[in-house]
Amino acid sequence: MSTNTVAEEKPHAVCVPFPAQGHITPMMKLAKVLHSKGFHVTFVNTEYNHRRLIRCRGSDAVAGLSDFRFATIPDGLPPSDADATQTRRPSATPP
Repeated sequence: MSTNTVAEEKPHAVCVPFPAQGHITPMMKLAKVLHSKGFHVTFVNTEYNHRRLIRCRGSDAVAGLSDFRFATIPDGLPPSDADATQTRRPSATPP
């Protein structure tokens, strides 16, 4: 029998922002609010955006706590220049 009761367990929120400019920061703010209210939080980012977050805010930004952690998922993009955008290049064939 478990020593933890259901009342003692924290709820767990998994935050997965749409991977586009203007979506990640507000979701991070929501994740921090949930964490401050007692939630376990897993913040899921694409690999590309996770690398950008580390580059912009430093590795401490994703160090996480025991009840606030970061996870990544593949974004389907080929490896690219770290400063490149995620926009696709126009077709080489003229219209």
